Amino acid sequence: MEGMLSILIFTLLLKSTNGQLLYDDVEEEQKCVNVAAHIIKNELQQFTKSIERIVKQNIEGIKNLDASVRNMKTDFQKLLVLQQEAIDNSTNIIGDKLTCSDRLTPILGTDCADILKRYPDTRGKDGVYDIVGLNRIMAVYCDMTTDNGGWTVIQRRVNGSVNFNNNWTEYKNGFGFADHEYWIGNDMLHRLTSQKPQELRVDMERFNGEKAYAVYSRFAVGDETSKYKLEVNGYSGNAGDSLDYHNNMKFSTPDQDNDNKNGSCATKFRSGLWFNNCYFANPNGQYTDSEITGPGYIIWKLWKNSSISLKSIQLMIRPRF
Repeated sequence: MEGMLSILIFTLLLKSTNGQLLYDDVEEEQKCVNVAAHIIKNELQQFTKSIERIVKQNIEGIKNLDASVRNMKTDFQKLLVLQQEAIDNSTNIIGDKLTCSDRLTPILGTDCADILKRYPDTRGKDGVYDIVGLNRIMAVYCDMTTDNGGWTVIQRRVNGSVNFNNNWTEYKNGFGFADHEYWIGNDMLHRLTSQKPQELRVDMERFNGEKAYAVYSRFAVGDETSKYKLEVNGYSGNAGDSLDYHNNMKFSTPDQDNDNKNGSCATKFRSGLWFNNCYFANPNGQYTDSEITGPGYIIWKLWKNSSISLKSIQLMIRPRF
């Protein structure tokens, strides 16, 4: 537009200066007018094209905006449907909870045997329960089925999902997940076994499906000052008495060597345990996906007098009645 104004001014200047004609004849003046008209025509054409381009871009933008609005409207409608479904599901869940009297009061006890005593309906319902720990509530796995139930699981290996090559502090406090694999913690072991006399049961399974067990009528763990010294005796079962070799031993981890070996059993076999020189039982050893014979794996040596890696092993305790 500025270009056209310049041309008009230029034309006027060509036509007159102080009212005087710059061209000698009309023919020359007409040529000037024709040139100016041609230039103006080109400018108008360019201007028109620019306007058309801008309008086209705006139309496309409006179309895209319209599509975006439609999409947003569709998504919003979907969200409304999902919201209503969530409200309905929540209502159903709340309704279910309110109709189950056993869920109105949280299931809690000092151990799994105490839970079974307080809540008889838990018999036969193995799973994760809450017990009163050391100044906190702790989730543990309870076996409510085996030999009348009431067993508090203190160690569990089933699939290798948790690393057992841990330091002193981790074994002290416990680690893992109660619904998969875990170590309950040496402080908790001391608390549980010092309050009431405890028995220990060990269940194990090979990769071929064969199972065995070992029961000890006496199981106790000292405090940290004693290095969590182990007391275990009174064996019965069909797996062999592999824990007798570990009786009266202090607990060892890769960063704290308390075993009877020159060198560290915990470092060599990458686990924590009441190592002697070094082990007949190694429930915290390396997990394997298939049966392997050799040192350092999850082993119960006196079961068939072999070092065959086990598919699963579980240690659990219960007050001795």
